[in-house]
Amino acid sequence: MITGALLAASLLSAVEFPMTSTGRLGVYKFFESDIDHYVWSEIAARITAVEAGSFEGRLGLEMDTYMGESWNNPDMKFNIYGGRWNISFEFAWVMRNWEARLYTDHECFHNIDMEDTLSEYMNNIKLGAVLYPEDLPRPHRLELLPVDRPSGWVSAGLYRPRGEGFQKGHDFDWSVQAEASMPLAAWRNWSGGLRYRPEFFFHEDGDTSSRHRVEAWARYAPGATAVEFYLVNHPRDTQPIRSLEGETAIGLRFLW
Repeated sequence: MITGALLAASLLSAVEFPMTSTGRLGVYKFFESDIDHYVWSEIAARITAVEAGSFEGRLGLEMDTYMGESWNNPDMKFNIYGGRWNISFEFAWVMRNWEARLYTDHECFHNIDMEDTLSEYMNNIKLGAVLYPEDLPRPHRLELLPVDRPSGWVSAGLYRPRGEGFQKGHDFDWSVQAEASMPLAAWRNWSGGLRYRPEFFFHEDGDTSSRHRVEAWARYAPGATAVEFYLVNHPRDTQPIRSLEGETAIGLRFLW
């Protein structure tokens, strides 16, 4: 009994509750505005709630708001017509520059201030890995193809459990998402490069769809926070929920 108590005390002493957060706040301006696409804003935060050695438990929340032109008055901009919310619970095994993670998230889409909300929602169980960039000193002169290695993540998800209480408005069976960021230049607190994010959806009827997003970005990072300027294009988007195929936008985001 004494041994068990000592073991329990040892395990509890290794548990910490840091409540630290990372996140982003950004806004896009679409090149061609219409009823559906004028400005798209986003805010996301992830809180590390529990740490125990190399293991972390996290909570995440993301919100996107879609704004377009008015149906009755095209001169009226910023007409809020839709939103997306994502709530996630995550367990991660963290190493020096990479981590493995198991997580579940609830993702939902709703129309705002409309008689028919056209709600769509989905629940996922996902397994993935993240490769972080190396923390290297910034060069004092312009450096092309800097020594920073590419960073990114990959995940595979199942849309489970089934049933309308957990899934509505889609027939996705499973999916694969990834993102790769490649630095191309660096100078002091500035860096820039390209980022590619593909998503592949495998449907219950055997069909497939995908979304592809390409970004050119420039980042100013004087310390723990950063601001990023970017140009984003969706060359292909065949998934059925709020397709962005062919849409191009310019914007900025704040990172912490």
